[in-house]
Amino acid sequence: MPSPADTRLHSLALAVLVVLSGCAGFSPAPPVAEGTAPDSPADVVRGHPTSNASAVSPPSSDVDFRPARNPWNHTPLVVAIDALDDNRTYAPLVTSAIEYWRSNASGDSEGASGDSEDVTPPAYNPAFVVVPNASDPDVRVSVVDSIESCGAYDGPDAVGCAPLLDAASSVDAPVSVVVADGYDDATTVSVLTHEFGHLLGYTHDDAESHPVMGTHLETTRLPVANASTRAVPFRDETLSVYVDLSNVSDAEREAYDAELDHTLRYYESGADGFTPEAVELTRVSNRSRAQVVVRVVTFREGPSGVRWRRTGESVDDDPAYEWYTGGTILVDTRLGPSLVDWYVGAGVGYLLGANDRAELPPPFRDSDLRDDPSWRGVANETV
Repeated sequence: MPSPADTRLHSLALAVLVVLSGCAGFSPAPPVAEGTAPDSPADVVRGHPTSNASAVSPPSSDVDFRPARNPWNHTPLVVAIDALDDNRTYAPLVTSAIEYWRSNASGDSEGASGDSEDVTPPAYNPAFVVVPNASDPDVRVSVVDSIESCGAYDGPDAVGCAPLLDAASSVDAPVSVVVADGYDDATTVSVLTHEFGHLLGYTHDDAESHPVMGTHLETTRLPVANASTRAVPFRDETLSVYVDLSNVSDAEREAYDAELDHTLRYYESGADGFTPEAVELTRVSNRSRAQVVVRVVTFREGPSGVRWRRTGESVDDDPAYEWYTGGTILVDTRLGPSLVDWYVGAGVGYLLGANDRAELPPPFRDSDLRDDPSWRGVANETV
């Protein structure tokens, strides 16, 4: 943590631990936020401007308009907002964070600890005013999809980032405060309050007086639509498929290849309207690049056929996947090559979003292949 005498700008990340992927049925624990103190200066990720900014918040009557001993050397300090177009209004949330410090950032008032002597004064008077569309602000709050880096912190789970300032700091306006979207209002206010605390010179060591400056904050994500309800349940609409034929004899490999190519061509052609138009399946030769792996293996127990497993990511607080990322399809070697395309075709249907057999494309809704001659050995009967 930089000392008060350090005049360099250091960006501090507030991070949240989020489980992104795993096998079906995994239930992530509620996330918590962590603070990280980088040891080098850094630029901050900027957000996207919105065209429907909220109304201007007028300055409070107690704002001191006299020159103040702060890094900008003037007051009031205008706060603008760049927000995502997500139908949320962020000005009241920023105002709530600022009001916390107006009420609590004073060595002469009783703070969160209940003892006025324990309250650490701010580096300067928190005379912020919110003007969402300000063209030349002192502080710009950016709401972004994700924060990829903040100072020396480059983890994937940051929820907030701001520089640590004090009265001796030198700033280049606008100073950036960045928060990640996707969290409820209470969480967003807490993150904003934490970050504005850094602008006022508060560090994580001040958590006793101001718990919001602690290294951990409870967070709650906004509900996100589950993958099962999306027309396209994959973030990446091009799905790479790797086929593992290491357990297949050289004599049968060509037949297996023809069968599996038949399956992929069927889905690429739309699968009788089942495949979303935006989704493309592409076979790759490098397993590390694949999102879907098809393996021909010998089932040691249980009935012969096909087994499948989806992988995905859960980005909110319920255990269901919000996005599918791929999966694995296992087909039994005891089937031989003549029916592998039908069984793998059923497995691909489940990976692409079918939740029961009735939702699969027509050829896979029953086990009677008499009405589906094209799925009875294309190695010898090309369709």
